[in-house]
Amino acid sequence: MGSPPSRLLVSAVVAALLAVAACGSRSPSVEGAPTAETTAKGDKGTLTVGLLNPLTGPFAALGTDVNAGFELYLKSKGGVLSGYGIKVVKEDEGTDPAQGTTKARQLVEQSKAQMVVGLVNSAIAYAVAPYLEQAGVPLLITVAGADGLTRKKGGNTFRVSYTSSQDVMPLGEYTCKTLGHKKAAILGLDYSFGWEAAGGFARAYEDAGCAVIQEIYAPLATQDWGPYVNQIKKDEADVVYVVAPGSDGIRLLKAYRDFGVKLPMVAHGSTVDETTLPTEADTAEGVISSLHYTPQIKSAANDALVAAFTQERKKSANQYADDGWTAGMVLEQALSQINGAPTAENLRAALAKVKVESPRGPVSFDAYGQAVYNIYIRKVEQRDGGWVNSIVSTIPDVNQFFTYGEEKYLTFPGYDKLKGTWAK
Repeated sequence: MGSPPSRLLVSAVVAALLAVAACGSRSPSVEGAPTAETTAKGDKGTLTVGLLNPLTGPFAALGTDVNAGFELYLKSKGGVLSGYGIKVVKEDEGTDPAQGTTKARQLVEQSKAQMVVGLVNSAIAYAVAPYLEQAGVPLLITVAGADGLTRKKGGNTFRVSYTSSQDVMPLGEYTCKTLGHKKAAILGLDYSFGWEAAGGFARAYEDAGCAVIQEIYAPLATQDWGPYVNQIKKDEADVVYVVAPGSDGIRLLKAYRDFGVKLPMVAHGSTVDETTLPTEADTAEGVISSLHYTPQIKSAANDALVAAFTQERKKSANQYADDGWTAGMVLEQALSQINGAPTAENLRAALAKVKVESPRGPVSFDAYGQAVYNIYIRKVEQRDGGWVNSIVSTIPDVNQFFTYGEEKYLTFPGYDKLKGTWAK
C-alpha cells in the first residue's frame, strides 16, 4: 500500500488493528508452516527466504497478514516449492528506512537470505531496494505502492502488489464513462500514496472527458474528518472520489454519513478493504471501489486462499493475504525454471518470466518488474449478515501504465508535483 511521508515527496489447503512491541521482535509463524527452525527438505536443495514485513507499528496488521498468506501457501505445499525446501526467516521492517535497511542487512548477512519478500512502507522500500540490488539479492515487494519503485528495466526488484496509481486509473475511466458522473471532488490523505492514488484516478477521469472540480487533502491519522467533509462542493460535484486506507477510512466514512452527504462515492479499494470493512459496515454501503483483489472472486485458487486464511486468522481474506499467497506462487513457478543452485542471476531471470493463476487471477510482470493483473470494480453490499466487495466489472491485464503506454506515461510529471493542479 502506501507509506507515511517519504522521499516521494520523497478446502484442501485447510486440511493440509495494530501491534506494539520492541523493534526487531518476531511474530509467531503460522502453525505447522516451515520456519527458520523447521525447514522442509527438497530434492533440489534449500532456498532461504527472508520475510521483511512490519510486525510492529501502524502497519503491523498488514505485515502479519502478508506473512500469513505466504506461509499458508508454503504450508499447502508441505514447505517445498518446485523441489526446493524453503527456509523462512522473518524480520520486522520497522517504522523508518534506517531500521528497515538494518533488518534487510541482517537477513542477508547473518541469515544468508537468498531472496527477500515483503515491505509495506514505501519509504523503507526505497531504502532497502538499493541495498539488496548491491548485495545481489532479489526483492519481491508485497505491498509498498510508490510508483517509482518499479521504474528500472531488468532490475533486481519485482512487485506483486499495485503501484499507488495502477488500481485506480481504470476506476477514473469507469466513473466517467460508465457511471456518467461528470464532475468529481477528490477527498484524500496528504502524503505520497494519497497523491498518487488521487492522481491516477484524476488523470484517467479527465482524459475520459470529465472534470475534477475540487481537491481536499487531510493529514494522515486525521481524527476529525468533519471539517474536510464540509468543504465538499455538494451543489457542484456529481461524485466524490476518496482515498483513505485504514482507520482514516473508518473515520472519513462515518463523518461522510453523519454530515448527510448524499453524493455517490467512489474510492481506492484500500479505503473499504476487508481489514476495515467489518467496522465501516453500513457507512460503506454502496461505495464503488477498484482493487486487484476481493474475496468474492470465484476460482479454485481464491477458494483455497479464503478457506486457509479464514481458518487460520479467523477473519476475512484481504488484499494483503493475497499479496503474500501470490508471492508464494510466484516464487514456486520461478523455482520450477531453475535446475541446481538458485543463484541471484537465475532467480531474477526466472521471476521475469513468471505467469501464474493466483487468487486474484492471472499475474505476470512487465519489463520493469511490476505485476500485471486484473482490476475489479467492486461495490460494497450486505450479504449473509456481513459486508462484502461484490464484483461489478473486471478490467483484464492492467499494467502500471494503463492505456497510455510506457513511453508516454514516463514523461508525465510526478504526482507529487500534480497535487492541487487537477481542479482547474
